Amino acid sequence: MTRPLKILHLEDLASDAELVDRVLRKAKFDFEKKVVIDRPEFIRALREFKPDIILSDHSLPAFNSLEALRITKEEGIHAPVILVTATVSEEYAVNVMQEGASDYILKDRLERLPNAVQNALDKLRMEEARRHADEALRSSEQRYKLLFEANPMPMWMFSRQTMRIIDVNEAAIEHYGYAREEFLTLPAESLWNRGSAGMYRSGIWKQQKKNGSIIDVEIIAHELVHDNEPVILVLAIDITEKLRAQADLARQADIQRKLITQTSIQVQEREREQIGKELHDNINQILAATRMHLDLAIQESSEEPVTEILLGSYKNLSCAMEEIRQLSQSLVAPSLGGVSLDRALAKLIEEMPAASSLHVSLDTSGYASDIDDEELKLTCYRIVQVQLSNIIKHSRAKSAAIRLGKTGGLELTIVDDGIGFQPGAKTTGIGLRNIRNRVSYYNGDVTVESKPGSGCTLTVTIPVVNSKMR
Repeated sequence: MTRPLKILHLEDLASDAELVDRVLRKAKFDFEKKVVIDRPEFIRALREFKPDIILSDHSLPAFNSLEALRITKEEGIHAPVILVTATVSEEYAVNVMQEGASDYILKDRLERLPNAVQNALDKLRMEEARRHADEALRSSEQRYKLLFEANPMPMWMFSRQTMRIIDVNEAAIEHYGYAREEFLTLPAESLWNRGSAGMYRSGIWKQQKKNGSIIDVEIIAHELVHDNEPVILVLAIDITEKLRAQADLARQADIQRKLITQTSIQVQEREREQIGKELHDNINQILAATRMHLDLAIQESSEEPVTEILLGSYKNLSCAMEEIRQLSQSLVAPSLGGVSLDRALAKLIEEMPAASSLHVSLDTSGYASDIDDEELKLTCYRIVQVQLSNIIKHSRAKSAAIRLGKTGGLELTIVDDGIGFQPGAKTTGIGLRNIRNRVSYYNGDVTVESKPGSGCTLTVTIPVVNSKMR
């Protein structure tokens, strides 16, 4: 001990008290001792002196060791009591020990007293350590009840050995619909929907309530030891409504995106139609009138050089008018009502400008029946139109092949033998971006495969069923 040992000695003979002091000093005990001879002094010393150990003679006038033991207990003093007395019967010694005495030492054998004192102190320390451990356990149990049983989130614990749920809190009982007795008979994997992979791991999993409803839960799982048994503690956070709200927000965002795409496409079509009509109805008419004047001038001219100039101008003007006619036709959205998509594409290829020198083939053998959605047909028509324009302007291709098919969905492939490109550097053009926007409106996919010197393959797939946004 870091301070002197405090000894309370109940003894009415000063000579016997001095003998005890000598024996303890000889044994190198550092102590402070208080000697009392009656009940009032004993009680006062217990309260004020607060001894570490008590030595008691068996019999004093109007007081004895049994009373001393009982008073010590009543005062809540945990100091060990050692009976130091003259010869007593074995029956009395046993009785004193049963009442709580740590040991008894006969006065004619005081050499045993140091060992008895040390043993009593060691035993006291062990009891105090056990008491602290018990208090810590009770405190731990209280924290466990607070963190587990009173937790507002569903929690349960299952054995790693038996895979049975061994404890569950009220929140889990209420949330999953099982009674406590039912919960404690469930195999741990029974809560997981279609498999038990999530039992041991934290993450987001699907679980099933007693009523059969499926919920999405975020699981936090910890391995620990409970009552000397390896267990897994599970905390479940129901995120079904959260995920549903996120999905609704994503759907709303997709609807808005598609509305923006639809509006953009409609604006483009109107602008194209206005430009096409302007070229056809106004500019082409002006050029037609100019060509008539040239025709008259050629007929009336008698000078050969002038006539050749006029004929050249007439020829160039006719070419320009044909180009404008074809351009205006490509700008104005064709009416595909009553015309199948394969026939519309065939006509588009037939009316391609002769100056392009691009040979285009069309394979529609996989397109057995036409689709009903006129807007989708127009989208496919525009995709082919835009991609052929890209091929003519940029690829230096000699030929291109178009395949149109319809199995589970609409499949459109356009292949050319041009110079190709590195997709990462060339797929951000307006034409391709326009194609992607049109296809995304129908929940379709666009893939582009190309490399320098190997041409380009554009593949578009669009689901036909429920392809339009509602």
